[in-house]
Parts: sequence; structure tokens; C-alpha cells
Amino acid sequence: MSSLSGEQPILQILVGSEMSSVEFVRDYIQLRFDGPTLTTFTLPVVTLNATSYDIKTPGYRDALCSLIGREVQNTEILEHVAIRLIFDQNALLEISLREEDYEGPEAAMFDPENGELWVW
Repeated sequence: MSSLSGEQPILQILVGSEMSSVEFVRDYIQLRFDGPTLTTFTLPVVTLNATSYDIKTPGYRDALCSLIGREVQNTEILEHVAIRLIFDQNALLEISLREEDYEGPEAAMFDPENGELWVW
């Protein structure tokens, strides 16, 4: 298991991929990209058309599911701030890496399907 922060490019393998599914699993969410999986223990915020949706916002699940089929244009990992996936049409998915937002010991885990796990 590895831990990543700063400018490591691991999530860059998602650039050009479409999100293929969103799975709501009790108290976490799995985002699949036809293979690689990003698990979010700290629930993400979705921004669409300058409107942000979090778990307490009506329409949150619809906003998250609207990313299915959208292409990842870029990714960012900002140490102690956030993991960001930027999709086409300026849609943004952001997982907080701020200590006060953690629901458990990890905020997220990425399985790129190469035998490694990346944990934040």
C-alpha cells in the first residue's frame, strides 16, 4: 500500500477515461472508470454549472450520477486540501483531504488495477 500527496501523477491515468459507474456502499462511494476504482470515504462534492452539491444538498445523488459517461479532462492532488477530478463541461468532483473532513483514517483509496493501492 502506498500513500501519495503533492505532484504525484497516479490519477493522471484517468485522463481521457469516462466514469462508468457510481456505487453507493453504506457510508462510502466507489467511482469506477472501466477498471480503475476511486473509493471515497470522505464523501465528494460535485460542482455542475457553478452549483455545488454535497451529501446534504437535494439532488446530490443525481449530480454525482450525471458524471457517468463524462470524460476526465484533468486531475489534481493538493496535499492536505483535496483530490480533484475535472470532467468535460467544467464538471468537478472534489474529495476533501482536510483533516477536519475525514470520516475515518482515510479520505480516499485508488486502485489503478496494477496491483497497487494508493491511499490518502
